[in-house]
Amino acid sequence: MRRALVTMSLFALVACGSEPGTDTGGAGGAAPGAGGEGGAPVDPNANPDGDCLTNAEETALGTDPNVADTDGDGFDDCAERDCVSNPVDGAERCYTCGWKHNDPGTLASTGAAVGDVIANLDLIDQCKEPVRLWDFAGEYHILFMTAAW
Repeated sequence: MRRALVTMSLFALVACGSEPGTDTGGAGGAAPGAGGEGGAPVDPNANPDGDCLTNAEETALGTDPNVADTDGDGFDDCAERDCVSNPVDGAERCYTCGWKHNDPGTLASTGAAVGDVIANLDLIDQCKEPVRLWDFAGEYHILFMTAAW
């Protein structure tokens, strides 16, 4: 009987907790999820900055739900997510021709022989923009290169 009483007490403590995102935090300030006027809960499905990402998606990406272009690089957060660019890194931008940023971050150059991983070269694409070679990782592409002698 004593075991049942302890279990019921723990259940009561858990059941009395506040709803996620509705606790105003008392005198200590607003709780996570309470960021609206007067500590009102933030709607996870709202899109206050109009960039196609909901507040929940912005939180998952680490972007500012009130600023369409968090990193200030000229591409809104939604466009950067779609082109597989980092929306919080102003140095990484969407490629004009639509190439994705597929560099897994784990590649290391091992040489130029068959079977080696070649260096992460900058190539100029048809949009006259430098594209990092490793951004093509995991995909097949035909590279057409010419040289002027």
